[in-house]
Amino acid sequence: MSTSVRAYPTRARLLDAAEHLLRDRGLAAATTKAIAAGAQCSEAALYKHFTGKGDLLDTLLRERLPMAGPLLSGAVRDEDAEACCVRLARQLVRFYEQSMPLLGALLADRALLPAPRPLPHATAATADELLEAVVRPLHALRERGRIRADADVRAAGALLLGACFQRAAPTQVAPRGRPWSAEEFPAAVGRAVAASLTAVRGAAPHLIAHDNLAEHPAPCKELE
Repeated sequence: MSTSVRAYPTRARLLDAAEHLLRDRGLAAATTKAIAAGAQCSEAALYKHFTGKGDLLDTLLRERLPMAGPLLSGAVRDEDAEACCVRLARQLVRFYEQSMPLLGALLADRALLPAPRPLPHATAATADELLEAVVRPLHALRERGRIRADADVRAAGALLLGACFQRAAPTQVAPRGRPWSAEEFPAAVGRAVAASLTAVRGAAPHLIAHDNLAEHPAPCKELE
């Protein structure tokens, strides 16, 4: 073992190795033997820091999930509807893309995990907390008269959450061939949601008239 590796705490190396295996190869590959090998230590050393694989994965879940804090505590900004929705879409796509490989692998076999305990608030967020975090700036837009007074901001927030989650999910299975690039998707979805919030009631918002949307296949094509 190199001096640089020995200088890095064994516990941190074990967590790094487990995370790498889960993200790149999945739960089945994350055996205690493989984790110890990736951390350049013995299996006995693993059991000095964790009671077993379940304990290690539980620790990984609590310490290595992407932070939801910026979404949960983000300050309301002085921006128009489109800028707000595009910004939220970017944040949500990033959060889901970073969370899904790790969380999906860990939840693939719930029997490995100990009894559930609350996760640190800054790390994890319930679906309701994420929705409220997205609705907050949309509600501020309505209060400032920048979207319709009767705009359903909760429905708009749910649409943003659903679209961004759907974008992240196929990315893990088929990262190529998606209809929009990483920059185009948040812009397209943000514009569409913003248009629904600002359009005059009774008038059909031009959700698919934008050149960027017209020249790409529909999002559902990536699931075919």
